Amino acid sequence: MNSFKRASDFNARLVIGPIQICGLLSAALFGCLACQSYLYFARFRSDHLALKASVSAVILIQLGHFVCVISMLWTMTVSTYGDPSQLTVLPLAADLAVPLSGMTVFIVQSFYAFRLWRLTRNVFLPILCQMLSLIAQTSTFVVTARAISMTDIADFGNNEMLLIELSFVARAACDLITTAGIAWSLKKERDSGIKCTVTMIDRLIKWTIETGLVTSLMALTLATWVRASSSTSPPKWSIL
Repeated sequence: MNSFKRASDFNARLVIGPIQICGLLSAALFGCLACQSYLYFARFRSDHLALKASVSAVILIQLGHFVCVISMLWTMTVSTYGDPSQLTVLPLAADLAVPLSGMTVFIVQSFYAFRLWRLTRNVFLPILCQMLSLIAQTSTFVVTARAISMTDIADFGNNEMLLIELSFVARAACDLITTAGIAWSLKKERDSGIKCTVTMIDRLIKWTIETGLVTSLMALTLATWVRASSSTSPPKWSIL
């Protein structure tokens, strides 16, 4: 049975609202990414080709994700205006946005796992982080495949709840392990006794903790929100 058979059953606050917020945040973050990318290529021209390729891949993938978000906004606020029954399934742009977002996170987490290995020379933690990231990415691909063939978003959200939460939790665990491992490795380097080196390492530790904690806490918050709202908000737009 469709979730929005009648216009009176449709709640824009639970369906269109999150997508509009997502679109605004995506626009702001994509602008920040564009500025950071320009500064990176302008200031670090001597970096390894693999690192430049990773940055370029993130930019292109996020550009595709941003285009998908714009398409979703158009579909939900213009194309389906006055006919909310069309929103009982995810638009095609949403199906494409999910794996694009996941691939971005996978590339970034793979980079930090590699940096963790370079700092510690211990393969256990980097392999563990990579496995967690791979589990999250696999869950994302499975959810995407099922989203393409779904017929009702409410049933889809209830059926795929476990995979959605697994993806968020695995990514959060990966970020926490990477953050703790890199911070611990940098802390050991402070024993050099050189003041300027210690100051720089302190800054790196601070930036590492700030960056890692923000992403991991966001993933945990989303996982908690999805679980808490499952009984009152059938559409699971949070997977985007």
